Amino acid sequence: MLERRRACCKLAACAVLGAWLGVPAALAQTAPEVSIASVNGINFQGQTAVLDLTLSIRNTAGLALPLQALRFHCGFNGIDVAQGQSTTPVNIPAGGRAMVPVRLDVDSASLLGVLANLPPDGQVNYQLQGHAEIGLTMLQIPFSHQGVIALR
Repeated sequence: MLERRRACCKLAACAVLGAWLGVPAALAQTAPEVSIASVNGINFQGQTAVLDLTLSIRNTAGLALPLQALRFHCGFNGIDVAQGQSTTPVNIPAGGRAMVPVRLDVDSASLLGVLANLPPDGQVNYQLQGHAEIGLTMLQIPFSHQGVIALR
């Protein structure tokens, strides 16, 4: 009963916030699908490594998604290796997809620990968890994704 009441309160808050900010309630409830499309480079620089990724962002909503930024944690094989954020705003059409490059500063020791245990094919499980910031409204939509990517 308490869970149902909380869910109703969250829905009502999203609708009120969406109406107040001029954002449709349907958009406020639909998280984009965020995954790693590719690992473009790993560069070790002492205690910090730079990891260049391309994120694939799919808009599952029926309206355009004015994505201001993504803020997220990235983990490989259960090890949280970095916090990241996209820096380029992008407008993703309804049902559309965008490829967004991101550069992450990673703890070298954590990343070396992951790389030392890679199987021969270089495949690693990854986890992304964070939120999408919509337009200039300060609206934040949480997202989470798990997948497999090659680290080479």
